[in-house]
Amino acid sequence: MSTTVNVENEIRDGNVNANTSKDNRHHIVLGILSRQQNGHYRITQRETWIYAMLRLQNVLPFIITYKFLLDKPSSESIKENYLHQDIVYLNVSYHGLADKFGEKMYVWWRYIHKIYPYALMGARIDDDVFVCVPQLFERLDSLKSTTLYYGWRHGKRKQIDRDNRIDDMFLVLGKDLISLISKKTYCGERTCKNKDDLIETGQGGTSMAEWLSVYNDNINFVHFVADNDRIVQLGDNQSDSHNKSLKPNFCDNKLVFHKSTCEIMHQLHVYNDHLNNSRNIEPLF
Repeated sequence: MSTTVNVENEIRDGNVNANTSKDNRHHIVLGILSRQQNGHYRITQRETWIYAMLRLQNVLPFIITYKFLLDKPSSESIKENYLHQDIVYLNVSYHGLADKFGEKMYVWWRYIHKIYPYALMGARIDDDVFVCVPQLFERLDSLKSTTLYYGWRHGKRKQIDRDNRIDDMFLVLGKDLISLISKKTYCGERTCKNKDDLIETGQGGTSMAEWLSVYNDNINFVHFVADNDRIVQLGDNQSDSHNKSLKPNFCDNKLVFHKSTCEIMHQLHVYNDHLNNSRNIEPLF
């Protein structure tokens, strides 16, 4: 696995390693999958919910590390990373909107396993997602588990398969599951010669479901938790849902907004900032 630059970007302190910190909070590592040409989304996320994480870092229930995940370096992204120090290059075989999103998922879990082995949970997030801070982290604090598999789910069955799984636009995974996946071999094909290797379905979410389905015999091993009522997953049906969801109390009832535009992220950030002020949530200095 090849990842490159800036592996210690703790939002508590740019040079603090969570493994050696005296802070007793658990650690969560967020990976935001992005494309070279989506710099406008990265800028907007830094200005909105990531800004809120930084501002409230001392009152959140976790130590949090975030990274933007790009397929490979470019001259523009290298300049961007020099300024922000928050990009990791996955150096995967397929780039952009090509096939094999499972590979990107696999490389990210291996990165967390190697660089942040003590992190309790990791997440994979799309760059058009808005996260309600601190509400999402308060929710994760109530669910925290080394075998958590959390997000917006497809299907209703307890067993995990391609039709019953967490959508990869916002997916949280516990430490033990990250470890199990990271120790396996990714074959990169839809059928592997070795039955224990990790297949590739073409998409991250369905690949992930296939990898976890081997634990279905022990139904209680994977802590499969969905928050469909609190996570807005719009898919391709956006226009009407945008109007229904964009309300000043959004973050009172919801946690995540998928398929955001930059304008929507800024609006939700303003709404949530007002909510946090009304709740007297202030940073501790």
